[in-house]
Amino acid sequence: MKFFQISFIFLFSPLFFLKQFSLEAQVLCLGGECSNIPSEYQVLGNFAGPTLDRVYTNGFLRSMGENAVLQNLNSNQSGGQNVPSYRLGLGYTVARGQSKARDFYYENSELRNLPKQGVAASPSISFTANLSELFNSPYASRWNVTTHFFPYEFNEANIPFVKIRNTEVRGKVQNYGILFRYFPESSGFSFGFGLFNTHQDLYLSSYDRRPTQFRIDGDKRRWLGVNDLFYQSRIVSYTIDVKYNWTIGFLSIVPGLGFVYNHGYTSLQVSRYALISTRANPDDFTSMPSVIGIRLATRYDHVSSFGYGSLGFRFGQGNFSVTTEIMAGRDMQSANLSLNYQF
Repeated sequence: MKFFQISFIFLFSPLFFLKQFSLEAQVLCLGGECSNIPSEYQVLGNFAGPTLDRVYTNGFLRSMGENAVLQNLNSNQSGGQNVPSYRLGLGYTVARGQSKARDFYYENSELRNLPKQGVAASPSISFTANLSELFNSPYASRWNVTTHFFPYEFNEANIPFVKIRNTEVRGKVQNYGILFRYFPESSGFSFGFGLFNTHQDLYLSSYDRRPTQFRIDGDKRRWLGVNDLFYQSRIVSYTIDVKYNWTIGFLSIVPGLGFVYNHGYTSLQVSRYALISTRANPDDFTSMPSVIGIRLATRYDHVSSFGYGSLGFRFGQGNFSVTTEIMAGRDMQSANLSLNYQF
């Protein structure tokens, strides 16, 4: 099995410190063949270790979470220009990381067809207000506040970069954030301070179209069954950034640098329920019917921080503008395209 390409699922030198790693494994076996499966092989020999240690690595789960965070930051669409009153924006953001999941131990299972690179994608709605509209103060006119939110449910039909055969994919993204931006008078620079919440769920399910080979205590076996996977991330992020706005006619170019501190968790649950063959004959599933169920769960409670660079372009005409912004760091990239109306 090769892992999926979604991370809701994208910097200069990311820093990541695991506070806690937990692994749970439960195995249930029913039928006559269960007496031929030693308990140490049920949990440690073939199941928990290969599945979580070799496939769902610390680095891949970290990458999935950070991809989702960067995509959420880029969805804010705060820009680098001082909005004098109000602005409404509608955009779409994608993010993509470089970390990849490793090949699955049971290479012949149907889930081997899954992509294995982390990707995050979601539309979003943003709203920007100049604080002078809320507070009667000349100093308030130097501040913008931008919020964004878009609850998004998806499947394989509306996720970019993903082609998954024989697998049901569904999930949801509920990202939101708020960012305050300060514009020093006549300098071109601006400084942002924000709080973001990254919330995403991903479900994958498939069934084996043919038996999968595995070994128990040196004996070749086969099993035939269904596979389910549930990925979840809940991450709160605190951000600071600095941007510089350079405008020539209808075109504005906005480079910037930012830093993010994250707190939360990513978790993964994997389950497999299958018929198993007899020890005497790997193709015999009927003479002594036996079923095995395996559930593996891991959770990373972590804090992380990373820096990123950004480059935005704004094309304005009247009250309308089109904005695109690219964010990138050592191991991930994100791109946003949005349409904005100022009023």
